[in-house]
Parts: sequence; C-alpha cells; structure tokens
Amino acid sequence: MFCAILLAVGDPADAQRTKDPRIGVLGAPEEPRFSEVVAGLKQGLSDLGYAPQGFQIIEVKVARADEGAAKAMVEDLLRQRVHVLFLIGSRLLKPVREASAEVPVVFITPGDPVSAGLVASLARPGGNTTAMTFEYPELSGKRLELLKEIAPRIRRVLALYDPGDPSSTQGIVAARRAATSLGLVLVERVARQREELVRGLEAMSDADAYLSIPGGFPTGFYDELTRSANAKRIPAMVHARSEGTPGALASYGASDAPIAHEAARLVDKILKGAKAGDLPVERPTKFELVINLRTARQIGLTIPPRMLARADKLIR
Repeated sequence: MFCAILLAVGDPADAQRTKDPRIGVLGAPEEPRFSEVVAGLKQGLSDLGYAPQGFQIIEVKVARADEGAAKAMVEDLLRQRVHVLFLIGSRLLKPVREASAEVPVVFITPGDPVSAGLVASLARPGGNTTAMTFEYPELSGKRLELLKEIAPRIRRVLALYDPGDPSSTQGIVAARRAATSLGLVLVERVARQREELVRGLEAMSDADAYLSIPGGFPTGFYDELTRSANAKRIPAMVHARSEGTPGALASYGASDAPIAHEAARLVDKILKGAKAGDLPVERPTKFELVINLRTARQIGLTIPPRMLARADKLIR
C-alpha cells in the first residue's frame, strides 16, 4: 500500500498569515491512486473552510526508485515557497530530508513509523515530523484470516512484497505468522520492479489465492494483479477498495482518499502554527470489509453466509 508525507515550509507564523497557501504534492506516477489522494486532500481542506480557489495544489510525479530526481523536485518546490508539501511514498522521506532538514513533515504510511525509524514515538514523533497511518502491519495477517473464511478451501496464497519498503516488509512478516497459524502456505515473491512483478504474476499458477501486501512497488499495480487473479479464477484480497481495485473479490482496510481527507487536519494545524513534531501520530479507527459478489460469481466462488452477514458492504 502506499505512503504520503506532508511538509510545511518556512516559518509557521508566515504560513498562518498566508491567505492562499500553496501545497506541493509529490508522489509516484500511479493512477488512479495519485489523483484519489489529491482529491481527498482537496476535499478535506474544503471541509475545513478553505475555499476551493483559496489554495493552490502543485502536483509533481516521480518514479519510486529515482531519489535523485525526487530531491531535485523537492528543491524546486522549496524555491517556489510552497507552504505545505505532500509526498506520496515512504522512500521520498530521505531525499526530502536531504533537501531540507528544517522542513516540518507529516506523512501517511501503511506501516509502523516508529519501528521503521521515521518518528521517535506515536505520542511525540519529535523533530520536524508527524504522521497519520492508514494501516497496521498486523492487518496483513487479519486479511489472510478473512480470506480463509471467505474461501475456506484455499491452501496456497501468493503474496508480492517490496523488501525496500518498511511497510511492505512489516506486512509480509505479519502474513507469515498468520499463514502458519492458519495452516496455509504463503507463496512469497519479491516485486521491486516491473520484471519481478511479471514473475510474480506468473506465480499465480502455483497458488489458489492472492493477498496484497500494502506498500512499495506493487501498490501501483493492484488493478493488474486483481485482474490476473480473476482471470485465473482465484480469490484476491486487497488492503482497501478504491478505483484501482474495483474487481478484487474482497478488501479490508481504510481507503486512500478518506485518509488523505483526514490528513488535511494535520496540514491545517501546521499552517496555523503547530509544530509537526508536537502533533501525535494519528491512526485509523474504522476498517471496512467489502465483498464483491460480481467477482465471486465470475470466479465460481460461493461466499459463506456468515461472511455475507459480516461484510460492511456488498458489491452486487
């Protein structure tokens, strides 16, 4: 799944006096996800009283692995004197800090920012950084458990993950623990680039279910991954329902756009003078289980009645 980082630039008092703040959004060129996050942020700011024409969003897309380009783009945004910078992707935190050690940061992450070394603690993240998570690493294990309940006959579950992303590595560890307790075989494949993703897709022939692990390179290819699973008639569980995962059999989690909407509150606080490092890291309190009955019919799966009753939403 996905990480977004927000920065307030310059003196907070100056930002507070700015009537028309400029917000730079920097992230991987993954659609429709990038646009969903931007839309959620815009709506959140509007709901907080910012007029739609009262703030400027500067969108910048950079490949996940290109830290050099990311640093140059951050420096360019700083020269434009943006008041808030919203970064999508945990790997971008390093080039951001290299570009400016003084910039206050708020990031959204699917992992544990404390164990990843991104903040000092949830209560007091410290320094120039705070965060909002839309995921707990242990949810990868919970999703595997739900997948087993939805499709009781599964035995071998494919999981692609990016070992270069802290959130992804945390998630795969949780999935391994759950697989052991559930008596499942986790078919793990590394996916840090396109070639490895293609090999991961080929591994679906050796599995009877697919589990998405949020974070890192596979995040931008959920639609392709779920379409491949559906074509092979195996159930796919993803971290959240979005425009990028319309065909997945099931999802459990919090979606990108609502989390970006909530993150607007942190941006607002920083623009009004709060120090990022003094703002506690926020975590989601509500997760939705969505089951797609159209996909179930497509792959020939009958959903157990107890899971139909348990779902927060059924796609018919």
